[in-house]
Amino acid sequence: MSFCTDRCLSGMSETDRTQLLNRIRRKLGAPVMQVELEDEQIEECICESIEEYSTYINNWVLINRLGEILGLPSDMDFTLKYISNSLYFEKSFGKAIAEQAGVGTDGTRELKTTSIVLTAGTQNYIIPANREVNDVLWYTPSFINLFGLDPFANTNIAFSEFGASFAGHTLYHVMPVFDTIMTAQAAKLRNRVRGSEYSYIIRPGADGTKVLTLYPIPMPNNANGGASAGGIGGGAGTPGTMFYCYYDRAGNYGNPDYSGYTANPGFTGHTNENFQGNGLVSTPADAKLNYIAYVQLNSVAQTWVKKYAQALSKELLGIGIRGKFNGQLPIPDAELTLNKDDLISTAREDKKELKDELKLQLDELSYNKIMENRALIQENVNKALSYGPMGIYLW
Repeated sequence: MSFCTDRCLSGMSETDRTQLLNRIRRKLGAPVMQVELEDEQIEECICESIEEYSTYINNWVLINRLGEILGLPSDMDFTLKYISNSLYFEKSFGKAIAEQAGVGTDGTRELKTTSIVLTAGTQNYIIPANREVNDVLWYTPSFINLFGLDPFANTNIAFSEFGASFAGHTLYHVMPVFDTIMTAQAAKLRNRVRGSEYSYIIRPGADGTKVLTLYPIPMPNNANGGASAGGIGGGAGTPGTMFYCYYDRAGNYGNPDYSGYTANPGFTGHTNENFQGNGLVSTPADAKLNYIAYVQLNSVAQTWVKKYAQALSKELLGIGIRGKFNGQLPIPDAELTLNKDDLISTAREDKKELKDELKLQLDELSYNKIMENRALIQENVNKALSYGPMGIYLW
């Protein structure tokens, strides 16, 4: 009858259990020497060995597969489960970067565009609360558009980035393209040194709002400097309307303050007030990876568990039993010295060797290493085939 209450030995037949216990006893010296260990003590050593092995395996899973586990329901049991290569982890970063560029991929957040009517002489403008600004369309116009044609030609008509309806000047066809590019660059540098390019700063405002400061200060478009009835756009003035793109932060979707709920918007909380999280895997601590039962281990894993259980039993025998009275057993007219020190030292050496061996094996079987080895095999196959004669193809 099994004394171990853990599930680690569940499924093991009574015959297999007895054989394993007898094997460990024989490795410790039985029947020549008495092994002062009860069945339940050896079973505890076996269970601890399985837990130790499971810990190494589960750590290996987390190292190789946490990226695919993150964001999945935390009540899923990932023990001995294959997890497909979803690339969800990489896509989450790609989604965040895509949203910054205004090309969100999952549709949970809509990129909106609105405008602000500018006032001459007013530099600061208020952006309402709950808006995550993505882009402010306040740019210095491209100087290349101003010099697409000869700037001294008075016959240029309707030239812009959409094309020229009439070029008119022969220099446009004769002068090299780099002359146009260098002229535009020189004009941009002069404007930056002697004047000012368009720029802006966003600062926090009251009650969740933001203050948008524009540079340079918007100016009127009429010559006398007074306010224009039709706004300040056109001519030599600055644009009369400024646009910006933003994501709506109101609600759970897209609000970084509720990112846990964003990942699982259907989660409404837990009845236990001490329960944390939102029901999804977020760290290595909440990925469900249980101890592996002995019968689920293959022959290689079972061999490691048997050896480690033997080392634990040896250590227990040395520390807990033969180490009593410091290994000195008094007998009439003499004193008997037990081999506790040898048992303890060899047991700890065995444990260290087994752990190092298992760690090395798991490192060699990491997904990165597997892919490197398979790529090396394919490379060597291609190299070997290249030395063979080329086939003759008949058409």
